[in-house]
Parts: sequence; structure tokens; C-alpha cells
Amino acid sequence: MRSSRYLKLFAVCTILYSCSKNTDELSPPPAPGLPSITTATITSISSVNAVSGGTVSSDGGAAVTARGVVWDINANPTLATASKTVDGAGTGSFTSYITGLSPSTLYYVRAYATNQSGTVYGDLKSFVTLPAPGVPGDNEPLLPGNPTNALASVSFPENYLKDNTYYKLAYSQSRGTAVWVAGHLQSDDLGSTPRQDDFRPDTNLPLGWYQVQSYSYSGSGFDRGHNCPSADRTSTVAANSSTFLMTNMIPQAPTFNQGPWAGLESFIRSSLVGSNNEAYIVMGNFGQGGYNSSNTLFNTIDAGRVTVPSKVWKVILIIPKGINDLARINSTAIVLAVDMPNDNRLYTTSGSNDWRNYITSVNSLETEANAAGVPLNLFQAIADSVRPVLKAKIYP
Repeated sequence: MRSSRYLKLFAVCTILYSCSKNTDELSPPPAPGLPSITTATITSISSVNAVSGGTVSSDGGAAVTARGVVWDINANPTLATASKTVDGAGTGSFTSYITGLSPSTLYYVRAYATNQSGTVYGDLKSFVTLPAPGVPGDNEPLLPGNPTNALASVSFPENYLKDNTYYKLAYSQSRGTAVWVAGHLQSDDLGSTPRQDDFRPDTNLPLGWYQVQSYSYSGSGFDRGHNCPSADRTSTVAANSSTFLMTNMIPQAPTFNQGPWAGLESFIRSSLVGSNNEAYIVMGNFGQGGYNSSNTLFNTIDAGRVTVPSKVWKVILIIPKGINDLARINSTAIVLAVDMPNDNRLYTTSGSNDWRNYITSVNSLETEANAAGVPLNLFQAIADSVRPVLKAKIYP
């Protein structure tokens, strides 16, 4: 009997051990997770190339089989929608060379890493390529020179060069307005296109920068004052619509904007340019504090995100219509410069010629602007023998 009991006990233990063993064999191993990756800072930015990369700090439990960066002009690029590099495998840091870019263009970049569980992306970075090298051509707004040596790089947020197709500007992130806007004007720019009035934020500012809204000036007592005038861009709907981007606006006192400033803009189109001449025009501002429609001083609007300038200026360089413009700019060119307070108390909407009370020289304007912290230096590309003559001129 005792032997029989031992045999039964042995059989039960064998069965229990066998069941336990089979259970262990049927349990699947834990699934690997996704890798962990960060995107490297963008460096070595040129007009057509840049350098980035990333760091894979963890493979997630499975080998990383591919890694690199993806980039596109649209935010949140992916392997399915964007250009990419493939820069090896495994964990650790890697360098990616981004090529085939377009000049003066905003791009978005993310690093990526792939293992058997899928692909994960790093933090989003953005950058703007530099302008194409070379001298600007005829009718290019910056042909006479870049007024503050602005650069199309997020490393220069207070002097950020931006191309709005029909005009160019230097933008100040902290002020929420352009430092200056440059354009070219001739009869070809004028047509019958009606005013579009499609005020809107400029969505092509760098990632993370505040975009001034169409309603940001509402209730402030200031006009949305154009830098590049709507009436200077009436050849096509696209041209006129471009002037209603909020990067083309400043808070301008209503009597100022609707009176002498409108009168100056009209004088430039009809009397200075007409059918036979062409103009290189730069408008800008500096300082802080202007008087609104209630004759009240304001330093900022839009909850402090937009600075109200104290001074608004414009410089117009007039030459006969033709080609090879830079070579034709000589000491006989017409120069008109004005420097005006942004003060609703000083003007009337009927005083369309009152801009004449604020005519100045480029030399005097630059001195005042530089004292206010704007490194203004106009006509840099014009011949050394001609530039001082033009800067000293005072329009009669």
C-alpha cells in the first residue's frame, strides 16, 4: 500500500510540474516600446543647406533599425510626407545634412528613430534659409541696400528679414511690428484691382512667434496703418491682398494715417512716379508711445504685445524708369524723406499736404533712428561717391 501511495504522489507531482512548465512556455515576452529621441539644434544654415541630427537615448527594448531627420515647409513633418535622411542605426548621437533647400524659406525639422514597434519623432525645430547669394536685380526692394542688415534667421528676432513677395521687411518679434518695409513702385504695379481688406495674421512667421491678429488693434484708437500701401499694389488680387498681412501694419494715429500720410502716398504715386519714373521706397518706425483717436498716450496695445511707435518715417528714391537701376542711381536722383510724430493731436484728415512740414534729410533721420536703437543705414549698395550726396538732400 505504501508503495502504491508513493507512486500516486509521484504521478501527481509530475503532472503539476509539467503543467507549471507548460504555462511558462506559453507566456509571451513583453513587447518592446518605442525609442526615445531628441532633435539637434539647426546649424550651418545657408541658402540651400543646413545641419541637424539627433540623439537616440533609448532603443525601447528593440534594436533601432533606422534614424535620421525629416523636414518640410509644413509643420510636423513625417516619413510619409517629408524629405528625409537615413543616418545609421542604434542608439547615440548622429549628424544629418539637410540639402536641396530653397532660399529665404521657413522649414520644420524633426529627428526620427524606428524599431520593430514603429517610428517615433523628436521635438520640432524650425529655421529659415538665407537669401540666395548675389546682388539683387532691378526692381528688387533691397537693391539700394538692406537698411539694417536684417537677416532671415531666427537668431535675429529683432531684425528678422522676411519676404512677403510684393515687398520685404525687417520684423521685430518683441514689438510685434516691422522695423521697416521696403518696396519698389512703378506704373506696372498699378491697376484696377479693388482693395481686398482681408486683414489677417502672418502665418509665415517662425514657429512659436506671436502672430498679431486682424482684431489686435480693435478698440485701441489706432488705425491698422499700412507700411506698403494697398493702393501701391493694385495690379493683381494677390498683390493687393499681400498688403493686408498684419506684419505690414503699425498702430498709427487716425488723423495722421488718413490725412498727411495718405496724402504723401498719393503724391508719390501720382507726382513722383507717374508713368515715367520708378521709386525705391522704405517706410519704418522707432521709439515708443503714440497718441490715439482720444488723444491719449499709449506705449503698447494688444495686451502689451504690439508696440506703438513714437515716430514714423519714409524715404523715397526716384529715378527715371529703365534697366540696370543700381548703375543709374547718381547724384541727380530725387530723394524725399519725412520723419513724423505718431500723434493724433498734430494732424487733421483734411491736411493731406501737411507731410511737407516734416521733410528731413536721410542723414538726420538716421541719426535720430540710431539714437532710438535702430541701426538705420540707407543706400549702402549705392556708389560711395553718390551715397553722401543723396543722404544730404532735402526735398524742395
